[in-house]
Amino acid sequence: MSIPLGVWLLGRGRGQGMNCFGTGSQAVLSALAPTLAVSLIGLIMAFLLPSGQHKMGFTRALVPLVCTLIQLVVSEVYARHLGRQGLWTRYATASLWCGWLPLMLMIVVQGVLKLLFPGLADSAASLSGVALGIQCYSLWLTWYVTRVGLAVTSMQAVIMTVLQTVVASGVLVLLWILPPHYNALVDMFGPGF
Repeated sequence: MSIPLGVWLLGRGRGQGMNCFGTGSQAVLSALAPTLAVSLIGLIMAFLLPSGQHKMGFTRALVPLVCTLIQLVVSEVYARHLGRQGLWTRYATASLWCGWLPLMLMIVVQGVLKLLFPGLADSAASLSGVALGIQCYSLWLTWYVTRVGLAVTSMQAVIMTVLQTVVASGVLVLLWILPPHYNALVDMFGPGF
């Protein structure tokens, strides 16, 4: 029960939520397990696609895992640079678990919109607006977990968030340029991109 409580507290800007997460490599691997499972399921599903869509299916399945691992590497290097490597495993564990919160919020917001405004919920503008709002919240959450988890200044947390975002975005741009030309914006914001 401590992990959901920690995510709930950190997601609301309560720093004591960091105490709900374990330390050490086992805690990090446990927090990484859901991302690995989703990628594995995506890879299996890619085999079920028509043969011409296998590459795109494999790419879509691996992108979340690759971006997550890149963000972990960037955060570990930056934490070591700041002399906060002793706090990194707890931070990484909290960051991985909190990474699921924006997805859950997206599902809840979409559900509420479908109940209250059925016609509006399916429009491209509505989907893009919700996705953009959730992405902004996700950036704030990344910044906050970094600030609290690594006990750094607000500016150091901004630098970490920017570094993680730029490196992950660079990978997504490369995937868009290179075959099979995966466009992550379509997955994040809908087919209008």
